[in-house]
Amino acid sequence: MASDLDFSPPEVPEPTFLENLLRYGLFLGAIFQLICVLAIIVPIPKSHEATRLAIGYYK
Repeated sequence: MASDLDFSPPEVPEPTFLENLLRYGLFLGAIFQLICVLAIIVPIPKSHEATRLAIGYYK
């Protein structure tokens, strides 16, 4: 009964070109979405001129 068990790894076919394209396309899409979300969350520092105008310093 113990000799009937087969513990060898299953045979997995190589991914096709379209499967690889889908995998890496989804991966790049996820990175792009993370960059977009971070761009909304992380504030961008204002320029020096805009900062001077905001605090009322005119030169």
